[in-house]
Amino acid sequence: MEQEKLEEILRVIELCRDVESSSANPFDVDIKEKISLLRLRLPEWKFLDELLVDSEAMLELAQIVKLQDEWLKHRASSLYIDPLLIQLKVKLLAKEALSEAFIKSWHPVAQIDQISPRGLEKAFVYWRDLTSMSDRFKNQFGTYGTRPGTVDYTELVSLGIFTPEEFEGTLTVLHDELLQKSNGEWVDYHQFIGDVSFEDKVRRAYLLAFLISEGKALLRTEPLSGKIWTMAVAEKAKGAPKSVAISITGEG
Repeated sequence: MEQEKLEEILRVIELCRDVESSSANPFDVDIKEKISLLRLRLPEWKFLDELLVDSEAMLELAQIVKLQDEWLKHRASSLYIDPLLIQLKVKLLAKEALSEAFIKSWHPVAQIDQISPRGLEKAFVYWRDLTSMSDRFKNQFGTYGTRPGTVDYTELVSLGIFTPEEFEGTLTVLHDELLQKSNGEWVDYHQFIGDVSFEDKVRRAYLLAFLISEGKALLRTEPLSGKIWTMAVAEKAKGAPKSVAISITGEG
């Protein structure tokens, strides 16, 4: 029981120190309540250590009273107004008075007298003559209706780019080439697809993508360096597939 009473006093000391070391409102400490507690416990102390703790608690409460005094002086010197009081006044204001207060305190960055009729005319002409989105990049990327997409094996056959026999044979040749060059080691992706014409480079990259999708080749990327590595495998690889976007340029 004596230990519990002593812990009450220790909590008073801890509370005061927390307020002193932070920007908390010192009036959050109920001085009257804490003094009453010390007065109640003082006759019960029998040992010097208990009396010292009691004295320390009284000292900390005195520091809080000092902080309260400084807090009041600061608020008075800075013409401090309680936010709750301001909120109450705003709620009680009539709409006309609130509008007037807003207009007096409003300082817009741009005003109507800074926009000339000539400026409005130039803005109108600019937006009127601006090329539409459908025609803006037609020279570089074709018509607006042509969008990037995917081309699968069936579409290649239907376009006459490959026959089924040619496609399978080309895949086998590329797989054998990668199997020989990698020989169980990772090889640079861009070096493998070749320092050839842009069309051939895209063709080899497309075929390699099929090998990777079928699990006959592996792909490894290094996000920090931007390097990409590939390697052929003799047996079909297992595991969940992952989509990787690779940029192919016409540069060597």
